[in-house]
Amino acid sequence: MKRRARKRFLSKYDGKKYGWFLMCRDFVLMLAGVSLLFSLLVGVSRVDGTSMDPTLRDGQVVFFTRVNLRYRRGDVVYARMPSGKNYVKRVIALENDVVDLRDGRLYVNGLPEDNPHARGTTLPQTGIVEYPYTVGEDMVFLVGDNREGSVDSRSFGALPTTSIRGKLIRTGG
Repeated sequence: MKRRARKRFLSKYDGKKYGWFLMCRDFVLMLAGVSLLFSLLVGVSRVDGTSMDPTLRDGQVVFFTRVNLRYRRGDVVYARMPSGKNYVKRVIALENDVVDLRDGRLYVNGLPEDNPHARGTTLPQTGIVEYPYTVGEDMVFLVGDNREGSVDSRSFGALPTTSIRGKLIRTGG
């Protein structure tokens, strides 16, 4: 029964019409595959602002992976901030790390932060963070590379790892 229905359906399409039908079907399948890929594995975003200068520029398009998210110090991530907006920031401390801020520099576990991309003086921001600050379990401390132009964990504290939407695949810096 199914064969007859299919044969009757396909008999309506001869030559060029059938070719167009197959091409449209393939295009829809490809679109569905790309959509699935981007919704489950890879994300795309545009950098908004200068908080990651010089690593990332305002308006730059970035790709991030949504899988195998193990974070290390120095990773650049795409995360939802407490304000509800998504931003790109750098991980500088992981759970149980102690972050301190002295003389315009960040220290992690007593050692000066090792980030060659950081620009500007790192000053405390108004907010809830008191130094030294211990990062909680399943949390990360995020800052922007442009320290004077970034609102980050220095004002609202560490973020839960569940707030991170993905890790940037390529940062350009």
